[in-house]
Amino acid sequence: MSKFLYVYILITILFAKIAIMKNVKILSYNLYLRPPPIHDEWSDYKNKRVELIGENIIPNYDIIAFEEAFGSLNFRKEKLIEYGKKSGLKYSYTDKAQSILKLSIDGGLLILSRYPIVEKDQIQYPRGCHSDWLSIKGALYVRLDIGDNKFINIFSTHLQASYEDYPPPSSKSPQVRMNQILRLSKFIHKKMKYHENEPCFVMGDFNVDAVRQPEEIEKKGWYTDKSELVDEDLDVYAHSNEFIALVNILKGNLEGVPDEYMTKEIADELLSTDSELSTKFNVRELIYDFQVPKSHPWTMDNFRGTTGKYEIKSYDFIFEITPHKECTTTEEDCTNEEKDYNVYEAKVVENEITGNKFKYLSDHFSVTATVSI
Repeated sequence: MSKFLYVYILITILFAKIAIMKNVKILSYNLYLRPPPIHDEWSDYKNKRVELIGENIIPNYDIIAFEEAFGSLNFRKEKLIEYGKKSGLKYSYTDKAQSILKLSIDGGLLILSRYPIVEKDQIQYPRGCHSDWLSIKGALYVRLDIGDNKFINIFSTHLQASYEDYPPPSSKSPQVRMNQILRLSKFIHKKMKYHENEPCFVMGDFNVDAVRQPEEIEKKGWYTDKSELVDEDLDVYAHSNEFIALVNILKGNLEGVPDEYMTKEIADELLSTDSELSTKFNVRELIYDFQVPKSHPWTMDNFRGTTGKYEIKSYDFIFEITPHKECTTTEEDCTNEEKDYNVYEAKVVENEITGNKFKYLSDHFSVTATVSI
């Protein structure tokens, strides 16, 4: 075979591979659609916002994970599913309905997909605390067939909220969150052990503020000294300790959890000789990773837009889960490994709206990523 012909064949194969790759746009969005009779002031315009979301948001994406799309005592979740079907996202999966007679409402999770769901499952967390006690929170999982024998795995969740600024790790809400994250991690490990080389994204409203806590808060002695935290592929000085706990639990690296977030349940799992977890995955938070320079942008807003930003906090994430590989030199060794897909964009989208009595479509910004596969 001549050298020219060999090069021609290589180029042909390369362009053929590029030609069959497709761009898949994924979205995670907390919609702030709390069930009746909960609302701000005299109205928070839920029905109007569902209409605007259906017309302006849903058509722009291929895979969507909604949080706070509560279905109890209303039909807004069904309406979002209808909008999805009109825009070609004809496949959907939602968490289980609950009985208000049992003082419980659903978890508000909904996945819409342009691609067929070939596998699905869900878990429920134990009841949370404060007003979250009413919502049966959990996580959804779908495996999607995007064609050409390619699949994407999606996990969606919404964790326990805090109702105070910078709650100490020993308070109830962070403790509940840690145990929810442990259950989520086990769920991910259980599902992905069969598909570990396929693209996998874990997204939602984690209610973990990723921004490193103010220095004066750290001096109160609530947090492990950063110098004591070691993680070869995580810059511990760039994140809050609770975010570090979140990432390491998702990895299965329970030894990397800061001491103050080590709940009894996590400690028991760590000490167990038949633990379901070990460090099986690398975890990359895409929104952080695509900032220049790397940082955690806030994902909360003032829904009505009357007094600027509501909270400068970063709660909403898209995690990329890949098979674990030891980092020997730099962080890039873990994130730039050979894969059959490429994430080339990840960002926060504010979804500002005009001509209404509210400035944004929700009290959260959405987070989105584009995957070429």
